[in-house]
Amino acid sequence: MTDTSPAPIYASFLNEAEWKNFSERNQKFLRLFPNLLKAMDIAFVRKQTGPKIDLVVLTLGRLCLEEFMEILLLCGHGYGVAATRIIRGMYERAVTAEYLHDNPDQVEAFINYHHVSGYKLFKQIQRTMGNDTLSAEQTKRIEENYHKYKSQFEVTDCKKCGTVRVNHNWSKLDFVAMAAKTSLGKLIVPDYYLPTRHIHSTIGAVFSRLEVHEEEGLVFKEAAQRDEADQALIAAHVLMLSILELQQNHFGIEALKTPLQVCLDDFTSIWKKSPSAPDSLS
Repeated sequence: MTDTSPAPIYASFLNEAEWKNFSERNQKFLRLFPNLLKAMDIAFVRKQTGPKIDLVVLTLGRLCLEEFMEILLLCGHGYGVAATRIIRGMYERAVTAEYLHDNPDQVEAFINYHHVSGYKLFKQIQRTMGNDTLSAEQTKRIEENYHKYKSQFEVTDCKKCGTVRVNHNWSKLDFVAMAAKTSLGKLIVPDYYLPTRHIHSTIGAVFSRLEVHEEEGLVFKEAAQRDEADQALIAAHVLMLSILELQQNHFGIEALKTPLQVCLDDFTSIWKKSPSAPDSLS
């Protein structure tokens, strides 16, 4: 019997010209990148047991590593705005990991809030998809866990009448206040506020993608976002070094000390003269 199925399609979205341009702009970074990979391997390719705080600090750092590689992939293709969006999530995880390292008594709240956020998701599933979407067993478990832990996150809603509500976050600190208590607080504008306008549906996001042409008027920017890509790469590099330092400080990984110092020296060497470098490195 003759096989009439169409031949398989193998897709590739590699933009070779843009990767070439990215490589030419970032030769020093690429030449020294193996040093960063070595430090990443030492920090994260290992087994970890112990208290919950250790597992949380390790896994938040591991997520940051993954986001760093995602940002690198986007930057290489010229998608600087998309890379900037990921910076915010990477920054939030880096801040949270450092804050919990400094305040290990808060790790239970960080973990237990999962049951509150899960309950909020569950209620939206019921509202939009129907009450029978989840099984009776799943529903019971979600509701029991919510009622078990919600009091841990109650905050005063009205001081006058004494009513309370469940907080929107696992910490009573808002994120900006939490970031200010870490070494990463000084990066709140480039790594949090500026990426936010690209994440949400804001007029700022619209304006950032438009330019005025003398003949055509207001047009959408079609070109690769190379400046944004280079800025995102630097921001991600800073955060990755911070995460590596945290792994060293939290776990005391002796084998990481020298490779980490090499990476810190590399960072200064790579970006000191870059037009996209932070002011502190100029």
